[in-house]
Parts: sequence; structure tokens; C-alpha cells
Amino acid sequence: MIFLTIHIIKLFYQLRFSGFTKVWESTRIGEIAEVVGGGTPKTEVEEYWNGEIKWFTASEIGKTKYIFDSERHISDNGLKNSSAKLLPKYTILLSSRATVGEISIALTECSTNQGFQSLITKNNVDNEFIYYLISTIKNEFLRRSSGSTFLEISKNEIKRIPINIPELSEQNKISNLFSAIDNKIEMLEKKCQYYQDFKKYLMQRIFSSQDDKLRIMCT
Repeated sequence: MIFLTIHIIKLFYQLRFSGFTKVWESTRIGEIAEVVGGGTPKTEVEEYWNGEIKWFTASEIGKTKYIFDSERHISDNGLKNSSAKLLPKYTILLSSRATVGEISIALTECSTNQGFQSLITKNNVDNEFIYYLISTIKNEFLRRSSGSTFLEISKNEIKRIPINIPELSEQNKISNLFSAIDNKIEMLEKKCQYYQDFKKYLMQRIFSSQDDKLRIMCT
């Protein structure tokens, strides 16, 4: 057991960037971010809808790291006459109902429905680092959720979730690393899609076309 513990500690420090040796701080989500819920304006009041404020639902997030536009928009009156809140750019949108723990980062001011408890990170925190961290503890959100019809996690439960974070400069290093990996993955996915489309095109032409030139070119 002692040997295994020493091995794990060595592995941990090998994975850290050079120059960082401070122990990560033990804290809670509520200490590093403001947790903000959402709401839905009355759907029968037309003036509350089709405005300039983006309004997200849980089905729209989690597919990509960043999210910019929503399927529906609300007006200023809709915002004022509901429990929806105007969230600043770079807020971490976090689904808290039904599909608990899905996240995306908003690239613009926006609002959400009541199925969210979004995170507005504080000044000494890298919100992209928190995005990646939360991606690894989705099971903790599910474990703390309850409900018979559908799962839901409360604002207070989210605030109490324990996390460990390094100093800001190390947070930046880590988030930059994972962002670079994400960018590489996105580039490879696009390249893979290109070849899939190209393969499909060739198969359609070769097996259904009478184009002799294409057949000669491909032999």
C-alpha cells in the first residue's frame, strides 16, 4: 500500500507543469463561482419573446465546448418578468434538471430556462479550467441529484461540491493544454468528415455512374 501511494504521488508530480509545486487548494464550487438559476417567461405573452436576448435550454448544451446562439430568444420585458437572469459572457452553462451535469461556455451574454444552475467564475479563477474540471465530476452531480419524475440538483448542493484547484497561473497552463488538444481533435474530426464525404461521393459515382473517365481515373 505504501509503495502504491508513493507511485501515485510521483505520477501526479510528473504530470504537473515545470515550476509548479504548491498543493492544490481544497475548496467548494460555491467559493469559486456564483451559482445562478434561470427561468422561462410566460409563453402566452408575445412581447416576452423574439427579442435580442439568447435563451438556452438544456438540449442545446453539452455538444460543444463553446456555444453562441440559442434556438429561441427573449425580450427585455421577458427577462424582467421572469426568474431568468442575464448572464455575462463566458458563463459556464450547467444543466441541473433531467440531463444533469451537461456544460458549455457561453460566448455571449445570455439567459437560460429553469433547468440550469450556471456558474459565473470569480476573478481569481480560470473559467475554462473549471469547465474541464466539472467535465470530470459529472457523476458527483448525478449522485447529489434527486427526484422521482426526473433528476434535479439544487443550487445549494452544487455550491457544496468539493473541488481541488491550483493557483491561477497553473490553471491557465492546464486549460491551455486541454484547449490545444480540443482544437486538434476538432481539426481531425473535420478532416475525417471530409474523407468520409469524399468516399461516399466516389462510391456513388463508381457504382452508379456510366462515367468512363471516372472509372479509368480510379483504376
